[in-house]
Amino acid sequence: MSMNAVRWHGDKNGVTLRYEQIPKPELKPGWVLVKNAWSGICGSDLHEYLHGPKNGPLAPHPVTGEQLPTGVGHEFSGTVAGLGEGVSDLQIGEKVVVFPSIMDHTCYYCKEEIFGLCQSRGFMGFSGYGGGMQEYVCVERIAIHPVPDHVPLDIAALVEPLAVAWHGVLLAEPKPADIALVLGSGPIGIGVIMALKAHGVEKVYVSEPSRQRAAKAITAGAMEVFDPIAGDVALAVQAVSDGLGAHILFECAGVQSALDSAFQSARGKAKVIELAKYAAPVSIWPNTFNKKGISYTQSNIYTRKEFQDVVDALASGTALLSQMTG
Repeated sequence: MSMNAVRWHGDKNGVTLRYEQIPKPELKPGWVLVKNAWSGICGSDLHEYLHGPKNGPLAPHPVTGEQLPTGVGHEFSGTVAGLGEGVSDLQIGEKVVVFPSIMDHTCYYCKEEIFGLCQSRGFMGFSGYGGGMQEYVCVERIAIHPVPDHVPLDIAALVEPLAVAWHGVLLAEPKPADIALVLGSGPIGIGVIMALKAHGVEKVYVSEPSRQRAAKAITAGAMEVFDPIAGDVALAVQAVSDGLGAHILFECAGVQSALDSAFQSARGKAKVIELAKYAAPVSIWPNTFNKKGISYTQSNIYTRKEFQDVVDALASGTALLSQMTG
């Protein structure tokens, strides 16, 4: 039986996307067949299309055994369509989201839940096992996270990018009294605002030149948005922080100017969390943040618990869900 799918095709010279018919995946013991409902387009998908292949394997992947062409989409939701032998804790038709990280399950990093450092790492939507932009996928039971019935599947598809933001916010160890600055209010930046609000941080400011994205940031809970083209963001942050700067800062833009602005807007002993991916190298002058004692941390995906925490936050009716549906 065949199904519709969008897949990456390509070689070392570049990638293309094709809409095509491929075989429907076969159900395996201990695995779950999912009928996909919604899939997002991630910034990493755009990078893959413009600059790839970077994630799509040109040789058989060490875990999946697959190489290009592979499925597209790692931010997705669906319903249970089949249960493999030995899976008895799910119901046909149950709403789910899929934890898309692929790993070998045996290495040191996997055991520590640092999946992004597994040497055999991969991602659904790039490395095999299909992706959200096809009718069905078959995945390990451990990758399935049930979603309560009252959470719409289009909202559930946002669990993955929200988990990226959630992980970054936890790295900052936020306190309710902190002043936070989010640089860039694309999807991850908006997720960071929501996660900060869910963790009790009220004073959230944003640097964003796009009026449309700035409006979304206010809707998500930001107190004020500073236009980095119209004025000096560091001065604006100092004006709302007794001249000291922000306690926690989240770089979500992926451009040199935003990175510079993060260090300039930070107070002494601040934490700068990097969530962006860069299309080209940038420069960091350590003296810029050394004399302030600033810590700079790269955020690398998320743990299974954090992924589930986002599902729970959506399900509980916290600010996360009301901001996205309000």
